[in-house]
Amino acid sequence: MNANQLSEAQINEIYERFPLNCKLLNYTPKGRPLTNIEASDFAGCKPNTFEQKRMNGTGPAYIQPEGSRRVLYPEPLLLDWLASGLRLNTCA
Repeated sequence: MNANQLSEAQINEIYERFPLNCKLLNYTPKGRPLTNIEASDFAGCKPNTFEQKRMNGTGPAYIQPEGSRRVLYPEPLLLDWLASGLRLNTCA
């Protein structure tokens, strides 16, 4: 999901959850968007996995500056995506 597809209200909610998500995921904020390599490393997967998820729309929201091939992941959006997979048990 491109960060442009999120509403202002959704973004505000994500930023409000950021401190809690940092605690849940034992993350120290860098204060800047993460590169594909940094984001995939923190998530524990390979960079091409994030590229595939970005292509099929199942990955975290990202920013891609106009006219650039570079992709960046804002920390609050990345951590919110990771925390959305939090499960307390394996029962359906």
